[in-house]
Amino acid sequence: MSGGFKSYVNMNEVEKAEPEVQKKDVKKIASEVFGGPLEPKLLPGELVIAEGHNVLKFDSTDDFNHGISGALFCTNFKISFVTANRSSYDLGELRQRNQLLSEHDIALTCVEAVYQVWNGKKKRLPAGSNIQGRVGILEIHCKDFRILPFSFKFTPKEAERNVVNAILHHAFPTSLDLLFAFEYNPGKNLRIGIADTPEFRAVKDWERELSRVNLSGWRVSFANTNFKMSDTLPEQFIVPSSLSDHDLSNSSPHFVDGRVPVSSVSPCGVGAIRMGVPWFRMVELRSDTTQTQYLERHCLPSTQVVPLMPVVTISQLACRGVLDSMLRAIESTHPERTKASIIDLGRLCPSPKYIQQAYYKLRDLCMPAGAEDFWAADQKWYSLLDGTKWLQCVSACLSVSSAVAERIAGSRQTVVLREYDGRDLSCVVASLVQVILDCHTRTLVGFQALVQREWVVSGHRFTDRLHHVHTMDRESKESPVFLLFLDCVWQLLQQFPSCFEFTETYLTTLWDSARVPLFATFLFNSERDRYVACMDAKRDKNDNTSPTLMPVWDWSLQFSDQDRLLFNNPLYGGKLAEYFPEHPSNGPTVVPPNPTNTLGSFKSRNKWKSKKKKQASASAQVSFVAPSTPSFNGPLFPINIGAGLKLWTQCYMRWIPWAHTVGGGPPSEYFHQCLLVDELHILNMKIHSLEMSKPDQHNTSQESGMFFTFESPRGFDANDSLTSAFPYSPIGSMDRKSIVGTPLFSFLRRMSVSSYNGAAANGDD
Repeated sequence: MSGGFKSYVNMNEVEKAEPEVQKKDVKKIASEVFGGPLEPKLLPGELVIAEGHNVLKFDSTDDFNHGISGALFCTNFKISFVTANRSSYDLGELRQRNQLLSEHDIALTCVEAVYQVWNGKKKRLPAGSNIQGRVGILEIHCKDFRILPFSFKFTPKEAERNVVNAILHHAFPTSLDLLFAFEYNPGKNLRIGIADTPEFRAVKDWERELSRVNLSGWRVSFANTNFKMSDTLPEQFIVPSSLSDHDLSNSSPHFVDGRVPVSSVSPCGVGAIRMGVPWFRMVELRSDTTQTQYLERHCLPSTQVVPLMPVVTISQLACRGVLDSMLRAIESTHPERTKASIIDLGRLCPSPKYIQQAYYKLRDLCMPAGAEDFWAADQKWYSLLDGTKWLQCVSACLSVSSAVAERIAGSRQTVVLREYDGRDLSCVVASLVQVILDCHTRTLVGFQALVQREWVVSGHRFTDRLHHVHTMDRESKESPVFLLFLDCVWQLLQQFPSCFEFTETYLTTLWDSARVPLFATFLFNSERDRYVACMDAKRDKNDNTSPTLMPVWDWSLQFSDQDRLLFNNPLYGGKLAEYFPEHPSNGPTVVPPNPTNTLGSFKSRNKWKSKKKKQASASAQVSFVAPSTPSFNGPLFPINIGAGLKLWTQCYMRWIPWAHTVGGGPPSEYFHQCLLVDELHILNMKIHSLEMSKPDQHNTSQESGMFFTFESPRGFDANDSLTSAFPYSPIGSMDRKSIVGTPLFSFLRRMSVSSYNGAAANGDD
């Protein structure tokens, strides 16, 4: 990723916030900016491996016609380009908003591929290879769809070779212990601020979750302590009270990877009467459970096992008995004792391989080599987008999740989600169902707890799916399943903007952070892998101390308090309810089944057009939570077909300047929404002050939680400065220099005709 989002800062605010900068001598500042050495900012434990000076960084959208000069560094954490072309506008580097990655930095785990460009021809350089000759132009393709070309034309040959070989070696590690997360050494005084986000590695987190959803008849199981039952399940998880740990241990060998059915809970009901309704994630029964294995575990000592016929029959009977007993225990937990309905996700959802193929096509569409390729694709954009099949994957997951939510909340059925190993699409659907039904998961802390519970500790293969470690069988393991989930949540956010506490910027930042090797949240395939990696790292250290693995949920490690305000949604109903307490906010009652969300095979979803009229007539009776209604905590049933789905442009197209809109789009709407909410906050505080008989109390915008404020809208006009890529892409590309948002722009705006006339009226002639 880049250095997170780019800050658009009003220089007047900087002067007020940091008065010490004014006290510095101008010559000293100029010396620091223009005469200082070109060095990267290093984190504790970060080391420079290779460096090359007089490197040119080109704009990939300009056919290598314009570039900036600087030094290119490869560390054990990132590829860092430090520019020598630092102007007064770059004084923001002295107050770097992102403490980890600046605008010209690339995390090593964000590198997708490295190419050599020579005489107009492009050649992919193999990972770990050694380059002996000149490279010419090195083109780095990133997993966030950026293309960054560097030229070594003026760089000494030896330095060029060292930098290129270091990138090829360190950007594609062959084992987890080579990632920077195990080298980071913040010191003993580091304070990790994630108290509000449970990690579900302690019993109290699970007990607190049971209490939150008001679920009785359940308990926390310790059957997997020290991962003795399953390598991929967490050490603690929730099970029906009727199942003992002994029962779970005896049943686990019959399930893939020993993963007994685990539960997820969604509260249903209205107001104070909100009870948890459990549902389950289940893997397939093992097909290799032979008669011998069955007898060894349950009947006879190994010396007494004799081959009997037929083997398959005994195995099938044993597995069937285990499954029946599990289903009976599951059905007994439902308040109405309904029969379990098993949803086969392997048949209804796209496979990880299908998702990866769709992602490759989407990546090719959103990473044009130049303007010519972009405008050629623009002529047939919708057909090319449809050909990627990415939105079809999104549609399938939303459709299945909505149907499951309807069965749980509407039909009050017991639902079991079945997937082969329960670590991919099961995570997607289980999480989406909770987002649809549980308003707590639509808050910032609740959503982070959801990801931690249903993805991180539940054993999603982040190492394999995000390709953190370079392996020869990459094609069979890599798949952006987590990105697909975030895209589905983004679709819900677009359709129900008042129901989410966070913004699309938060979702994009979360996806970017998943590829930062500093954070351990999205590094491992399972909790056991995390434990083993920590023990191995501790054993390799001289002082025998465990590595400090950082969670991604402490956003203060990356962004300032001001920049984290970009995560706050100004339209969130929970926030607006503070200003309109007379409106009800309990949400709708029981939501009738949505006819557009029906379960069927993945291929059959293309036949929805034939049922359009029938669905349209029936949808009039369905109670949706519309974005304009004050009810924000009820169930959400999205439109998951046709025009109801959109492309997540902020995430996929933020680096394409030709696709950006200046002064319009969602960022402009966000700007004005922030101003309105902030003004509401000020007016509400003034009313409160008058009611308390404190008319002289001064009310400010500092507590509204909005990035843009009514009193100080950051010194620029959104119509002139914001683009549709806000807050990520810089304003304009290298070949289209723009003064918008710079100190010169602010100066020229202050020196307008009206300002001059005002000064003349005061006698300044």
